[in-house]
Amino acid sequence: WLFQRLGRSKTVDMPRFLLRAVRVLLHLALALLLCTLINLDFSHRIDADDWARRWLLRLMRIVGVRFVVHGEPAAGGQMIVCNHVSWLDIPLVGAALTSRFVAKSDIQHWPLIGFIARAIGTFFIRRGAGGSKPLLEKLKPHLDGGGAVVIFPEGTTTDGRDVLPFHPRLFQAALDCGAPVQPVALRYGLTATGENIAPFIGDDSLAAHVVRVLKAPGITAELFYCPPLLPQHYSDRTALARDAEEAIRRAVAPESVFKTPALLERRARAA
Repeated sequence: WLFQRLGRSKTVDMPRFLLRAVRVLLHLALALLLCTLINLDFSHRIDADDWARRWLLRLMRIVGVRFVVHGEPAAGGQMIVCNHVSWLDIPLVGAALTSRFVAKSDIQHWPLIGFIARAIGTFFIRRGAGGSKPLLEKLKPHLDGGGAVVIFPEGTTTDGRDVLPFHPRLFQAALDCGAPVQPVALRYGLTATGENIAPFIGDDSLAAHVVRVLKAPGITAELFYCPPLLPQHYSDRTALARDAEEAIRRAVAPESVFKTPALLERRARAA
C-alpha cells in the first residue's frame, strides 16, 4: 500500500522520504523509552513537560516543518486557544511553548499514541453531555500551578483559510482560575512545489496524510501570539470565546472579519 501511494507521484524524492520515515520511527522509539522513564519516575524529578517540548521540536525538524513565531506569549498559567488545521498543530504548538493538551478521550486508548499522550500529562475530555465537568476539575489545579494548557475550540480541522465558531465550554476553566487566555493563530504555507498539504480534512486518512508530509520538500508554518485576553474583563465564557475567535480570525483571514455578521454586529454596538 505504501509504495502504491508513493508511485502515484512523479515528483517523489524517494531518498528523502525513506530517510524521514526511518528517523520518525527511531524518534517514536525514543518517545517510548522516555515515556517509560517518566512512568517509572515516582519521585517526579523528570520534567515531563520540558521533555515533551524538546521531543516535539525535534519531530518538527525531522518531518521538514520549520516555523516562525510572531509576538510573545503570556507568562505563567494560561489557556492557549488555537485554530485547528492539522495533526501538525499539536507538535507545532508543543514545540514552540511548554504546554499540555486537551484531547478526546478515545485517543488515550490508541496504540502508541495513547501511551505517549498519557505519559506527558494530556488531559482527556469525554464527548457528550457532562463530559467537560470532570475535565474542568482537572484543569483548575494545573492552571493555578502556573501550567499552560492548549485547546482547539473549533472542535474539528479546517483548510486554514478561515476560523469556525469556537465552542465556549472549556473557557470556563480560565474564568474560574483567573488565567489569561492566549489566542494563537496558526497558518501554514505552501510547499516548494506549490502544494497546500498541511490541512488534514475531509475523508483523508492519517496514514495517507503523514506520507504526503514526509514526501514534501518542506513546509513553513507561522504562529501568531495575539494579545492575551484577561478573564477579569469578562462575565461569561461565551464572550471570552468570541473575542478569542475574532483575534485569531484577524491573523488567519482578516478579510473574512468583514463578512461575519456576528462580528459586524458587535462592532456596531461598540461604535
